[in-house]
Amino acid sequence: MKIHIFYRHYNSPNEHVSGKNVISTKFYDPDGNLSDFNTNSSFRPQYFSFENCWKNLLQTTEDRDDVVIHLIMDGDIKESFMSKYKDKFTLHTIKAGTDQKSFYKTWEIAKSIKTNDNDIFYFLENDYLHVHHWVDHLKGIFKKADKMLHYVSLYDHNDKYILQMYDNLSSRIVSVRTELINGDTVDQHWRSTPSTCGSFAVNKQLFEADYDIQTTYDGDHEKFLHLNKERGRGIFSPIPSLSTHMVNGLLAPVINWHSYFLSAEKSVIKK
Repeated sequence: MKIHIFYRHYNSPNEHVSGKNVISTKFYDPDGNLSDFNTNSSFRPQYFSFENCWKNLLQTTEDRDDVVIHLIMDGDIKESFMSKYKDKFTLHTIKAGTDQKSFYKTWEIAKSIKTNDNDIFYFLENDYLHVHHWVDHLKGIFKKADKMLHYVSLYDHNDKYILQMYDNLSSRIVSVRTELINGDTVDQHWRSTPSTCGSFAVNKQLFEADYDIQTTYDGDHEKFLHLNKERGRGIFSPIPSLSTHMVNGLLAPVINWHSYFLSAEKSVIKK
């Protein structure tokens, strides 16, 4: 079982390629369009940078032969810090211009890649952090046969704890015992959740089965509600979280994400 990561990144003309604290001044806005972004905005944690999110991914997948990274680059990689890491991924260049078009093109690319039937496709946006051993836990939940298990998010979305619409949310809780790559065995709790963001994992069979909806339906929340209603698809996310979306107010709870960010910033990526 291999995990194919489809990492979506976009080009910004104002990206500081050589700086260690890379902050883009372009981002996909809530409507999915590439827009100007004020780096002093409260939208992001003050310490945020796209490059350290990327370095965190490399750090948490280092020396693993069961992870394959595909960079979906919306724009010219020569103008991005990603050009420093060309030996870490297979490059797929696209010209999308919006978040939704980028997502659709990413699924088209994933469909064209030769993979095994038990492989996992992890669609990942460029503003997430991950904890160590997330790979083992992701493989563990997919190995656990469960009729409700269809999609997996590694993000324990903070909206489930702060929005009134989820005050009466009921979730199924499962515990999965996972053997880590270092030989340790740990338990991880997972909960059913009604929807997730644009970063999630799916096995190959369901990727093919839901390709029609995933490449035509707009809006993450509405799409997953539709998949549940029309096809009975479920989603599980971990407690505590194994990743977080780097947005102020929505960071996954109970984890010191700043420490993971600092670790990535100080890390030296092997050649």
